[in-house]
Amino acid sequence: MAEKQTRLRGPLTEGEKKWQREFARKLESLKGRAGLQTSFLDPLQLELARAVLQEQPHLAYTVYGGFPAAERTCLRVFPAEQHSILPEVAALLVTWPGGGEKLSHRDFLGAVLSLGLRRDQVGDILLLPEDRAVIFVVPAQAGYICGNLTRVKGTAVECSVADPERLPLPVESGKEISGTVASLRLDAVIALGFGISRSRAAVLIKGELVKVNWRPVNSPAFQLKEGDLVSLQGRGRLEVVALEGDTKKGRRRLRLKKIS
Repeated sequence: MAEKQTRLRGPLTEGEKKWQREFARKLESLKGRAGLQTSFLDPLQLELARAVLQEQPHLAYTVYGGFPAAERTCLRVFPAEQHSILPEVAALLVTWPGGGEKLSHRDFLGAVLSLGLRRDQVGDILLLPEDRAVIFVVPAQAGYICGNLTRVKGTAVECSVADPERLPLPVESGKEISGTVASLRLDAVIALGFGISRSRAAVLIKGELVKVNWRPVNSPAFQLKEGDLVSLQGRGRLEVVALEGDTKKGRRRLRLKKIS
């Protein structure tokens, strides 16, 4: 696939540098092999991996998490001359009797991890209508999970391996928001995108509820750029789609995409 410019900005933390070094070592082991596949990466890890791969023009990669809008995804890396293949991801359909206790994403994640799985072996968890959920996992663990996941938060459940193409999975949609802000400060953009006051936005940012490009940011004065992705815990995400110049009064016109 074509290289994509990463959203990483500013110096990397020591933890991020260590992750990239470990990923680079895995790429070195690719020599003479058809390809390698990672476990599930969170969005920041994916950006860190992309930054490393930009320095490896002889390699190509594909990204897949089970459905187009997946947040946690696997990465498959292979020599650039080879045919592209998507990473392998298994989908588990979990059902339970209606009328019981309402189960949450956290309930399912806790139940699966309690079976001894690592967090990177589990991808997105989607709650569907009619008391169903879909859990994306690495294929090697699909049979083990289905054989042992019998209860979630005290509720009896049934688990089966499913074809994700046949499941009514959600399609990510977004609402476009156009407006003006005094500047591209983080608090100003959040206020516009989520329809709250700038002072309230500043409180949320200082309360460590906001991330920019998947990194925590606690400064309301942080300056955003076109292409940045802002997430507000419990409220969704905003993408700075385009900067559209200044008004006569010097305010900045911008277009956002809001994803709940």
